[in-house]
Amino acid sequence: MSDDLQIGVSSVDSANLKRIRSAHRRRLLDRLTDGGATVSILARDSGLRIPHASAELRRMRNDGLVSSDQVAGARGARLHLTQSGWEAIRSDELARAMEALPLPTPSYRCCLLARDGANLLFGLLAPIDSPLILIPDRPARAPIGEGGSTGREGVSWAWAALRERSPRWFDLRTLEMLPEPPSSHDPESISAYAGENHTLGIVRARLVDADRPVALAPGIWFEAPTQRPDTPLPEASHHRGNWVLGNCHEQSPEIRPKDPVCAVMEERLPRSMLLRTARANALVIADLGGLDAGGHEYPISCLDHWIQRAHPRLIPSERKRRLNSLRERLTSTRRVRTEESTWRRFRKDWGESTFSTEERGLRMFDTRGLGATAVTSLIEWAVGEEERPPLVLEISDGLPDDVLTAVISHPSLRLTLSHSTRSSLAIFDELTVDPLRPLPWLRLRTRGGRDLPVRLVDPVPMSPESIVDSEEAPSPWAVLGLEVGGAGAGTTADDSSMIGSAIAQFPEGNEDWSNMMEASYPVAAWIASPPRTRWHRWQRLRSRLDAEWIALLDLDFIPLERLAEIADEAPVSVLEMFAEKLRAMLRDDPEIALRTRPATDPSQATEGASWVAAQLLSNAAWLPDDMQDDLIRWALEAWLVHPPADSLAALQAVDWIHGGESADAIGYAPVLQGVLRRSTGFELDHDLKIWSLLVERIRDGKKLDIEGVEAIVENLPLDWWALLAPELLTNLLAEDGSLEWLLENPIPWAAAVLRPQGEASSAPGLRDRVHPGCSPDIRNTLARRLRARYERGTLPEATAPLLDLLDSLDRAIEGGSPATGRTHPLVGWLAQPIEKWPPLSTEMAMSGEPHISERLILRSSGWHQDLSRDHRTF
Repeated sequence: MSDDLQIGVSSVDSANLKRIRSAHRRRLLDRLTDGGATVSILARDSGLRIPHASAELRRMRNDGLVSSDQVAGARGARLHLTQSGWEAIRSDELARAMEALPLPTPSYRCCLLARDGANLLFGLLAPIDSPLILIPDRPARAPIGEGGSTGREGVSWAWAALRERSPRWFDLRTLEMLPEPPSSHDPESISAYAGENHTLGIVRARLVDADRPVALAPGIWFEAPTQRPDTPLPEASHHRGNWVLGNCHEQSPEIRPKDPVCAVMEERLPRSMLLRTARANALVIADLGGLDAGGHEYPISCLDHWIQRAHPRLIPSERKRRLNSLRERLTSTRRVRTEESTWRRFRKDWGESTFSTEERGLRMFDTRGLGATAVTSLIEWAVGEEERPPLVLEISDGLPDDVLTAVISHPSLRLTLSHSTRSSLAIFDELTVDPLRPLPWLRLRTRGGRDLPVRLVDPVPMSPESIVDSEEAPSPWAVLGLEVGGAGAGTTADDSSMIGSAIAQFPEGNEDWSNMMEASYPVAAWIASPPRTRWHRWQRLRSRLDAEWIALLDLDFIPLERLAEIADEAPVSVLEMFAEKLRAMLRDDPEIALRTRPATDPSQATEGASWVAAQLLSNAAWLPDDMQDDLIRWALEAWLVHPPADSLAALQAVDWIHGGESADAIGYAPVLQGVLRRSTGFELDHDLKIWSLLVERIRDGKKLDIEGVEAIVENLPLDWWALLAPELLTNLLAEDGSLEWLLENPIPWAAAVLRPQGEASSAPGLRDRVHPGCSPDIRNTLARRLRARYERGTLPEATAPLLDLLDSLDRAIEGGSPATGRTHPLVGWLAQPIEKWPPLSTEMAMSGEPHISERLILRSSGWHQDLSRDHRTF
């Protein structure tokens, strides 16, 4: 659906629910939920004749249900649903849903609410994991006795693909739209059995095979089949190929295309993820920026094709002479003279590429940096022989027609990738980006007219294995020089000797020595492995080493598409180190993100995939522009499945993505609510839980205990909780129990409290809130609580920030110049009017506590009129 948020904006009374009686109107409204279109397209997609569609659209325009982006009657005008149009659709859907009442006893059941040709409307009792639904051709019979028939034997099943990302959930008692299924919505709960379930999900779908209509009557409830049904695609052509494209449903076999597939994708990220899947045992000519692959060595014989296109007017003998001299120059160590024009064209097309005469082992060819003629000659070389591995070719718009014809007719062609649709490739099944679902979901349209979502599969899955220690050893941190350590207690003399030898060879390593040690001394072999081969050794030793040894893996030498799987095993200490390394890599080369993004459905993200999503979000500002949409669609959802405890950076990035000048505040609100709901299940050691305490305190007035206050001030950025600082400090000073904690924790209170009245908050979810400014009462309370103990000399050193704040307020109220501070020499100026501030150099401002330095550099004064002598209240 083009705009899910528009449905359910206003409330609906059950008495006002209306079904749409006109079949033409309902078809057109239903089609417009997928997006605006011209009259001719709407007529075609709705199965109506243009005059009939035009007449009904005119009536709908008069009724205020649709609007045009041009004046009425203009050619090429696109029609869109208005708010009234969305309301009419929702009223119709809810009216049909009410006819399905009462909801049946708890079960993972589905109800066909309406059908119109290939377009269907379903009601769901529980969320579903797949975008496909199986529909029986007749209702199931009630089982007779124990062990009797289920009533589903002999039933024929049809497949339908959802036309929305997820169902829209409604409480049928109030007809209110719910943001998500209630957490208590358990189909097996006692309340559900008691008939107390009133929540229904409504979702639109379309038959995968439109030529096979559904015979099931609306209002019938059904369950998924217990036996595997017929496949949604033809078995012979889509499930018996020699490579795995992906899957679409747990009850459907993997999709293995037997015939070539044409992928049409503009963005690099989906092309890179598709290449990961399609490259298995294939010869690939494409942009390999999103793959951990070389691809910069090319077959020398492809120059036979290049020379003909570089010099089309030369006679064959002259071309052959120039080709021989060029080949000799590239493969020989001696100097060989080459015609200047040929060499100049060669460098323009091939740059500094290297060539090999050993062509049989070459499978991956990177087209980045190559000219159009070079790429064409590579493709000509690939299709020049029939006995080739499966071919995966990126086709540019400028590829000559004769070469494209050879590509299409080649018997080993597996996949073509192009930026735009080409009529000559229409004979193949087409893969496109799924407009509803984030990667790894794509859309497959077959030549036979079937259209369904397909989830790319990881071509190299890893199964979790148990990790056990095989020998005592030093920690990996000692090997890395991050802590003092040595051989663990209990090691034998031989073990210690081998490990010592291994450490002596770290980090360069010794492959031959590691291979000899691997069987008997796995830790020693692991330590002595060279960085380039360490990943392959981990595949062999991972069941014999503790997970902490993952720390020795170098991210520069691992397949980054496997990073999520590595993160599934790595402990937090290793992930913290990897996060720093990955941050540096992404900022040095943002395109690394294309390889790092796992091919995982966000709703089924593992802890490792959620960690990778968090890292991509955290570095959003450095990622390629064409990945920003994916961050919003995939990374946000995947991150929230298993958000790491250290999620502040990801939360800040989400706020940055949605909080720009062009941000949609209405669209951002559900995102924040989703993060807040997710945070409720965490303990106080989780960043999202701590952030939610701050938001709930400021927005909802919820009380904070001392543990919550401690978590907020110690873990959240000071700028986030600064607007709460005056209140927190006042409350902490008021009670003896919290006072002791306050005196023992050095917090830069001056930087948090002495801020301008009305300064906007920078905390996610609180950008509409402002700092209240420092109340004069804080000075009174500080003086009452601290003066006597200060004069007796019983205050701990940690109270220096509080004393600085007290002195600053005293001088501000008295109208005098600030005293030299304890935590920062210039802290007192934060309580002085800005016009009194002297010029401050950066060196002067930076000579103390960092938070105070930042406020001084910003020239941000917390003084206001109430802090003057005339406004004292003591």
